[in-house]
Amino acid sequence: TAFDKRDTDGSGYLERNEIAAALATSGIIASEDSITSLMESIDTDGDGRVDFEEFIAFSEQAETRRIEQQYITGKSATTMIIIGRVKTGVNMKDVNLNKLFQQFGGGGHAKAASCTVRLDDESEAEHILQGLVDEIIEKSLMKQPTVGDFMTSPVLSAKPTMTEKQVEDLFLRYDVRALPVVDDNNEVVGLVTYKEVAAAKQRLWNKEQKRLQREQKERGKMGEEKNGDVNKRGNSNANKHRKQERKLGSALKGWMKQHVRTVNASMTMAEVENVLLENDGEHNQ
Repeated sequence: TAFDKRDTDGSGYLERNEIAAALATSGIIASEDSITSLMESIDTDGDGRVDFEEFIAFSEQAETRRIEQQYITGKSATTMIIIGRVKTGVNMKDVNLNKLFQQFGGGGHAKAASCTVRLDDESEAEHILQGLVDEIIEKSLMKQPTVGDFMTSPVLSAKPTMTEKQVEDLFLRYDVRALPVVDDNNEVVGLVTYKEVAAAKQRLWNKEQKRLQREQKERGKMGEEKNGDVNKRGNSNANKHRKQERKLGSALKGWMKQHVRTVNASMTMAEVENVLLENDGEHNQ
């Protein structure tokens, strides 16, 4: 019988823990107060346990109320069990399902709870479920942390006129691997990472090697004895100028990443994640 299935220890009585277990087996995670209230309504003699006669009487009363209600309203009463669980790995720390389901006499844990709702008609289910979803969005999901809660401010940045050496010095000094590039109005115009710096330094080194090879060939053709004092002074000045240019390097605006995507401080972390996925994370900061 239904009673025997719930009487797991075979004592002939349903104890409080067996009532709770029966509810859990049905998918109902009831709060302690709900279990206490249920026990009090079934345990008519007040001995703290439910015997077979009390179980039958309660079942018959529940069925009688259901039939009477259906006759009065002309609607088919039913019961809806709502089970809620927060998916593992999803950041919903402000969602409290236990508190949300208490309005229907249910409960459980913050991330896993359930409740049983008595419906006068099945058409009420949609309204109740929509109300729960709206409440989650209004009181929980809308409280998701934003970029402003995590971002670093003020932001370390580079200027478009900086050279490879100057940008590299910033990376080493502040232990960063990427910097936004801003203009005089602090508007973001690009992005530079250690990869761009390494590539720019490699290009400078390649140019320097080609220059040295070219000068070596020129010296071999001309010969030291064929150069006059005027040519020597001219070559000396030209060499000084080229060395100064090589020392300065090339401006960042010529090799930084451009057309970057920025995000607002008011955006949620989930929205930022979507932006990163859409742009494959290559042009975001």
